[in-house]
Amino acid sequence: MPSLIWLSREKCQLPLGQCLLTFDDGPAGVVTEELLLVLREFGVKACFCVVGSQVVARPDQVRAIVAEGHLVVNHTFHHRFVDLWGIGRLESDLALCDEAVAGATSAVCRSLPWFRPPFGIVTPPVREVAKKRRILPITHFAFDTWFNSTRTTLPSHWIIEDAKRSGGGIYVLHEGLVGGLTAGLLKRTPFRGWVPQAIKHILETLSACGFQFPEPSAILAKLDLSFH
Repeated sequence: MPSLIWLSREKCQLPLGQCLLTFDDGPAGVVTEELLLVLREFGVKACFCVVGSQVVARPDQVRAIVAEGHLVVNHTFHHRFVDLWGIGRLESDLALCDEAVAGATSAVCRSLPWFRPPFGIVTPPVREVAKKRRILPITHFAFDTWFNSTRTTLPSHWIIEDAKRSGGGIYVLHEGLVGGLTAGLLKRTPFRGWVPQAIKHILETLSACGFQFPEPSAILAKLDLSFH
C-alpha cells in the first residue's frame, strides 16, 4: 500500500532541538539565488531536492548549491506521478536526474545517495529503490504549495510552531513548483518569491529559541529513516 514520507521527529530519531531545512522542485532561478544568500547569512546548510529538467535548465545554480556545501537530493527528472508506480520508469527517471546533476557539476555520474519521491508518496517501487538509496522524509508539511503571495506568512508560522511543539524536525518548502497535480489544481502560475523571506524568518526565530541546524549529511547518516 502507498504511504507518505512523513515521519515524526521521534521515529526518525532526530535529536531534540535540531532542524533540517529542505527545498523541493528547484533549482528555480531568482528564488534559489535568494535562498542561498539567506542560508549563507545564517551559516546554515540545507537539502536541495532538485528536479533533473530544472537542473538542465539552470546548471550554474546546481554548481552554486554544491559550492555552498548544501546537500543535493534526487527528486527525479520529470517529477511525474505515474513514474512512482513502475520500478523501471522510476529507476530510469532517477538515473536521468543523476546524469543531469553530474553534467552540471562536471562530476563522474553516480547515483545520488538520497532521493525524495514526487508528491511525497511512498509506493512499492519507491520502497524497492529505497533498498539502494535512502528516502529523505519530512516531519511536517506546511502545505506551502497553496500560497502565492508576497504577504504569505502562514507556512513559516506553522513550521516555527511545529518546531517548538515537536522539539525540531525536517521541514520542506518549495522553491519551485514543477508540473503535475499541484500546478494543475492551482490553475495559475506559481509564485515562490515569498519563500526566501519565510526561511529568513524561520531561521531568525528558531535560532533565537536555541534550535540548531546541523550539517545535513552528518545528521542524516545517523537517523532511522526506514519505510515499511
